[in-house]
Amino acid sequence: MKGLAEAWRLIGAGRYGEAEALLAQDPSPEARFVLGYALAFQGRHEEALALYRALYRESGSHRALHHVGMVLRMAGRLKEALAVFEEEARFLPPDPLARSVNLYERGYIWLLLGEKGESLAFLRESLAEAEAAKDPVAQACAHRGLLEWHLRFGQEEEAQRHKEAAIRLFLKAGDPKGAEEVEGLA
Repeated sequence: MKGLAEAWRLIGAGRYGEAEALLAQDPSPEARFVLGYALAFQGRHEEALALYRALYRESGSHRALHHVGMVLRMAGRLKEALAVFEEEARFLPPDPLARSVNLYERGYIWLLLGEKGESLAFLRESLAEAEAAKDPVAQACAHRGLLEWHLRFGQEEEAQRHKEAAIRLFLKAGDPKGAEEVEGLA
């Protein structure tokens, strides 16, 4: 577990190659899951996809399936990613946090596809589930998605409200990098 914590620290610092090297010798599902992040953030999407697909085949975990969708989104394969997140939604436990994360991804992809109504509905529902889960990171992500939606569709005042909420919640969660990324959005 110490190696996993160090790998997450390295990923958080943007040192993906070092995290990959640290995890390369650990065949555990947990280490492979973290390795997928390191690969994806280095732009090695096909390797990350293969890893997460294998983890999904082995475990049937909605979490592994979620990461297949996440990597597809990162690779710009938006329609494929959306189909994966829709499949994941059918397997989610009755957990507001899991639902929030899935709804966020679906809303964000609809936003990237330019679908105004679909994206707003999913992002709002994501925020409601994140609030029910009382999870500041999920709440911050939903607010960030809503910030981007309002910026894209020219609603500056609402965008500012979501920006302030996202920054406050990322800081509350101990994620100054997330807050900094939001600061750079508008």
